[in-house]
Amino acid sequence: MSSARKETLEAIRTALVGSEPRTSEHLQELKARIQESVPHLQPQLDGDLLTHFCEKHIAVHGTYERVGRAGVATAVLRHLDSLGIPRELLVGAGPILDQVQWPEQVVVERRSANKDDCVALSEAFAGIAESGTVVLLPGAGRPSSHNFLPEDHIIVVDCARIVRHQEDAWTLVRALPGRAARTIQLITGPSKTGDIEQAIQYGAHGPRRVHLVIVEDRDDA
Repeated sequence: MSSARKETLEAIRTALVGSEPRTSEHLQELKARIQESVPHLQPQLDGDLLTHFCEKHIAVHGTYERVGRAGVATAVLRHLDSLGIPRELLVGAGPILDQVQWPEQVVVERRSANKDDCVALSEAFAGIAESGTVVLLPGAGRPSSHNFLPEDHIIVVDCARIVRHQEDAWTLVRALPGRAARTIQLITGPSKTGDIEQAIQYGAHGPRRVHLVIVEDRDDA
């Protein structure tokens, strides 16, 4: 192993372990710094947060439908049928998704995605009105592969968890019980790139389409 490579790996190991001992005093100091942090300049958002969130999502070439809690399954199937996609879904876990009753003609699987899967259905941890971004926390029952491999990604968003700015989303994350989330994924619209002849191409590094099912606090479909 070359000396430069050895030095680089050693620097990474040191950074991962930390150069200072993780004493209770040190951890309390870090916690206080986080809690006392003040957001810097933020854009002013006028009007309804939900409306702003939807407009921003449309601006990045996403689609959405607003439904009541009883209308999630119907909305998902309506979206699939409009695109001529078979009713076969990879479904993740979540407070809303765990309560959905799927019709018998729908094939629902709960596993990690592979390159041959067409559609994944996830539940967002939060939405950010500032940018139309959804926040996902992969974990048990919520594989990261759902967010990247299928061409179509349908994401259920509880409108009560749409916050104003990105800093507000981090506040929600820090308030979670137990250990901090190992992975946090922020998704703003479908995957796209302009690297190929300066033309926007969709589905370059993730889903070609991102459709939100926004659940409002009502029972109708």
